[in-house]
Amino acid sequence: MNAAPGSSPAPSANSTPPSSSSSPTATASTSSSAAPAKTAPPKDTRTKAQRSRAFVVDGIPVISKKHPINSHYRRSSVTSPYGLTRATQRALKRMIAAARSKGVRIVVSSAYRSYAEQKALLARKIREYGSEKKARRYVAAPGRSEHQTGLAVDLWNGVTWGLAVRNTRTGKWLWRHAWRYGFILRYTNGKEKVTGYAFEPWHYRYIGPRAKDFGPNTNLTLEEYLGLAKR
Repeated sequence: MNAAPGSSPAPSANSTPPSSSSSPTATASTSSSAAPAKTAPPKDTRTKAQRSRAFVVDGIPVISKKHPINSHYRRSSVTSPYGLTRATQRALKRMIAAARSKGVRIVVSSAYRSYAEQKALLARKIREYGSEKKARRYVAAPGRSEHQTGLAVDLWNGVTWGLAVRNTRTGKWLWRHAWRYGFILRYTNGKEKVTGYAFEPWHYRYIGPRAKDFGPNTNLTLEEYLGLAKR
């Protein structure tokens, strides 16, 4: 996740565009009971040594506490100035321009972070919070952060940080319109038990055209959408 810019520290969690031909794709199996067949959650069958590739479900890389990558993971492409993948950077540029045309300012607080940077961030936040448990609600351990993939960005208005982001014009605009540009709010309100992270109104994840299935102002999580958790 991410260190808070400005006054109060409130970090951000964890991403590569839905493309990774070398990544294993999960397939769901069905139960054999007499009751109507139920689709089992996709299984992450990678070994520890295979975590240089992301766990992929229906073409979407999933990086989380349950589905980590290792320090050898490499983004599919790299752009400047944020280290995002090409598709993510293009979409972000379009989204920022669209918001600006409506008088809404979007500022990038954090984007790509390496495995080593994430490790250092978590250690620093544990010291700041004085509680490892509290720090891990917001800050991902190395290998469990979407930021390492170049698919995630922490966004704000450049003034108001933390949970208050949701009440700013920027926060409200993003929640309503980000899906149009391929982004979803990754750690939604009230879904910590599903995502593993507390509500982060600043953390957006690029998943491409599939974001249209989320639509505006939704608390749907990626885990729920991909069948990795109950809705």
